[in-house]
Amino acid sequence: MKDYALFYDYHTIGDVLLIVKDLDTKPDKKVVSGDVVSLYKNDKLIGINIFNISSVLKIKSKGLIVLPMKEMIDVINNILTNAEVETLDYKEESGFKIGHVLTCEEHPDSDHMHVLTVDVKDEVLDIVCGAPNVKVGQKVVVATLGTTMFDGKKIIPSELRGIKSNGMLCSPRELHLEGAPQVRGILVLDENAKIGDDFFKLEI
Repeated sequence: MKDYALFYDYHTIGDVLLIVKDLDTKPDKKVVSGDVVSLYKNDKLIGINIFNISSVLKIKSKGLIVLPMKEMIDVINNILTNAEVETLDYKEESGFKIGHVLTCEEHPDSDHMHVLTVDVKDEVLDIVCGAPNVKVGQKVVVATLGTTMFDGKKIIPSELRGIKSNGMLCSPRELHLEGAPQVRGILVLDENAKIGDDFFKLEI
């Protein structure tokens, strides 16, 4: 399975690992095999719940497991194989890339948003951003298209007041960083941060 996200939070949902492929679609069928519950819509697999996961995995994450280690995926896939359910591909990247703000112009139809071009090494993205502290030359964290955020939402192409946006610049709160300030504003990285690197590979 590609394009999935893993969630675990014992204190809010109990001892259940959620494997989410499509958060916005309600299932019309479920198949139970021991502790594994597979969820389907029109016979298409959209999610899997693995109950009592702590008996085989000790998970410290609270919420999104942004970049699961291969050893974790191996354990999960063993469970899924025994339940005769589609297994997971390894995640090589989190989708949160280090970007460099090349241009920053005022949005023509907003008094606070800006229209940016942001270099993430393999491409230059057009992004609309409402953060008050964004400036040309900054190294920032960009949630690229297809990335799952900590609240479960996926980054998709959007249009903000008539301007297309293909990604999102992230604040410390949106990245769930410990001690994140409770104020608006994107995370600005050290100027030595390498464009295109995976932010969460640096954090591990």
